[in-house]
Amino acid sequence: MVSLDQAYIQSLNVPAIKFSLSHNKPTVQFKCGNILTRRYYAMLQRLPTKAGFYILRHTETLLTFCFITQETAFLIGPELINSRSNRKSQNLGSMIVYLSHKLQTPILEKDQCYHQVTFFSQLIGLSNSAASIDQAFQNPITSNELNNIIMSVQFNNQGAHISYKYEQALKTAVMMGDSIAIHSAFHHLLSSGRIGVLSNESTLRAIKNWGIICVSVTLRAAINAGIDYEQAYTLNDQYVIEIEEAPVFDDVMKKIEKILIDMASRVQSLKNVHLSKNIRHIYQTILDTPEETPSIQQYSHQLKLSQNYLSSQFKQEVGITITEFKMLSKINRAIQLISITDLSMAEIAAELNFADQAHLSRQFKAFVGVTPSAARKHPHYLERWNIYHFLKINVG
Repeated sequence: MVSLDQAYIQSLNVPAIKFSLSHNKPTVQFKCGNILTRRYYAMLQRLPTKAGFYILRHTETLLTFCFITQETAFLIGPELINSRSNRKSQNLGSMIVYLSHKLQTPILEKDQCYHQVTFFSQLIGLSNSAASIDQAFQNPITSNELNNIIMSVQFNNQGAHISYKYEQALKTAVMMGDSIAIHSAFHHLLSSGRIGVLSNESTLRAIKNWGIICVSVTLRAAINAGIDYEQAYTLNDQYVIEIEEAPVFDDVMKKIEKILIDMASRVQSLKNVHLSKNIRHIYQTILDTPEETPSIQQYSHQLKLSQNYLSSQFKQEVGITITEFKMLSKINRAIQLISITDLSMAEIAAELNFADQAHLSRQFKAFVGVTPSAARKHPHYLERWNIYHFLKINVG
């Protein structure tokens, strides 16, 4: 049964950990979020052993709230504090947004933090007055356990560009009409910090300029996928207006992602319009979840049509067999994972249900012409990759 303290922490949707202190060595009783346990152990070593409330400060705006009782220690966070008085540089607001994505933690106002601390202290029976909370905020304990993450999230102020591999991932996702891949590539790009500043005026102006370039770059992929030029340039004007009208940083980022997903949806509509209803279902299911391996027999049972009919109709409309399309979709997803994640080849093979890494390498080279490792090392090898080169779907 989930305890009240655990249920409350889960409701906050923040990284956190609960240690039992009743043994010689602290033991983990509960953990959520993507912060490594060893980092939390190191943070715990910085804290006094006396019961009370303490704050670990990783940066001026990134804090972990620590509650020590006789038997337990709760480390809630890191959490980001959005305090205007702390904004000493024009990029600090952007850094907060990127750290939020990287650490999967919310951005809170300071009064929200006070409320959170007060409520949780009462929940676990820890005496914690307003004065002691103020004192913890005024005298935080410095922590460097997250320095490598913090240093990895920074604006690239060397010029106006989108990181090459993320540009390719976004273009591929648009060309595929794959909104899930758009979301993944976009958030990996946010976490990477690889966005050119493009403006000395303000962070808001900089991110709008970047968004306009990002949209222009990916719209070319939509044109290559079949959207006609007149429609594309009308859309470009519409998208630019939407970006310019966004009033704050967060709204601009949401608008850019929404625009990219809209492009992908338009491309997907073009692809699907030329497929019959049942074949479209099989085609889209495989494309969306290539790691799954439903058989032709299962599709036959689901759609109440014979296996021979489905196999024949799929090849007639798509140009290759269902089995071949399954493998092609796996390779396409492998390209996305190689481009936008740090997963090892063995992990990608397991993720996509290949027999092993060698099986992935053989199939990848057969379709792409190079090994997965070579594609990651030299991303330009994937420039000409397009799954539709293998299909006969008419997008005109």
